[in-house]
Amino acid sequence: MRKFEFNLQRVLDYRESIEEKLLGELAAVRAEHDREVGKLTAMMRARDSFRKKMKRQLSAGSPDEIRTAYFYLNDLVRQIQSQEVNVMRAAEQKNRKTAEVVEASKDRKVMERLRDYKIVEHRVETQAQDQKFLDDLSSIRTNRARSRAADGGHA
Repeated sequence: MRKFEFNLQRVLDYRESIEEKLLGELAAVRAEHDREVGKLTAMMRARDSFRKKMKRQLSAGSPDEIRTAYFYLNDLVRQIQSQEVNVMRAAEQKNRKTAEVVEASKDRKVMERLRDYKIVEHRVETQAQDQKFLDDLSSIRTNRARSRAADGGHA
């Protein structure tokens, strides 16, 4: 019985390596997205904390303190808006990379299904060859036995 050899193994290996590379890239993109979300969350907490603090302190504060707090709060809001854009970009990049990974996974799975089909095909072919060999062997033995019987059992 000859050993099974998938003639497209190099293509399958290549597709597996592409998928692994993309999975690594996706992990990095996800980590970046998580960092951006973390920054945004921290900024929003700082804004909320500052608002609470200023409500207590500025009710009796001077106009200069109120103005300074207002500018700081506006600056913080602009930073949050900018960070929201960063989060959206990171999310879009994560979605694109996820789509690439899904596509690479599909490509790899197509090759694996083809390989599995070829393995089954090889087994069927090998079993047919083995059966033919056994049938031929049986036929030879039967012919020898008939031949011996026709010769009167002398060989």
